[in-house]
Amino acid sequence: MLRVSDVSASYGPIQALRDVSLEVSEGQIIALLGANGAGKSSTLKVISGILRPSGGSVEFLGQPIHRRSPESIVSLGISHVPEGRELFAELTVEENLRLGAYTRRDSAIKGDIQRIFTYFPLLAEREKQPAGSLSGGEQQMLAIGRGLMARPKLLLLDEPSLGLAPTVVQEIFQIIKTINREEGLTVLLVEQNATMALRVSQYGYVLETGRIALAAEATELRENESVRRSYLGY
Repeated sequence: MLRVSDVSASYGPIQALRDVSLEVSEGQIIALLGANGAGKSSTLKVISGILRPSGGSVEFLGQPIHRRSPESIVSLGISHVPEGRELFAELTVEENLRLGAYTRRDSAIKGDIQRIFTYFPLLAEREKQPAGSLSGGEQQMLAIGRGLMARPKLLLLDEPSLGLAPTVVQEIFQIIKTINREEGLTVLLVEQNATMALRVSQYGYVLETGRIALAAEATELRENESVRRSYLGY
């Protein structure tokens, strides 16, 4: 579904990515792991068009997208749930969800909001509340729900566990697994909680200082001694 080939990218004089290559197959959950500053978020930004690569290419469903605008990439079927959620705090839960469907012109948006509420029942209870009044976990649920409102084929999910209590993290990851299983949604997951990420994914990549250092099945990465020491804590 997605092929990133030899991608390099910079923020001014600071090079963030160096010849990064990875692939995501349809229906998979793929984990992208690494320490702070390794280039994980930058990789997602290149895929979603926020950061323009200085070299290499990105293909989605067989067509190049690395020179497309972010809004056209959304319309092709890629949604990006950014680190930090970036909700519209003064708008209600429902209004934030509707903004996730801004590229759509069909009549199923209201039904899709109800579908999001089945995955995240707490959001239904807070439908008319401002997003800024929600707890951190509820805001993360809303950010994921807003991403799903575009009806994506591929969801880019950046640090969904950041700043959340362990029980909330488990709940969110269980919902991600459910959506993947029930709807066949493909997910590229950036996550510092490597233990949780490798538990829900089929395959993983490890980034170090802007380069892919390791790539293997999730079960193999869980058993890899260097991965265990660096990211899994045992």
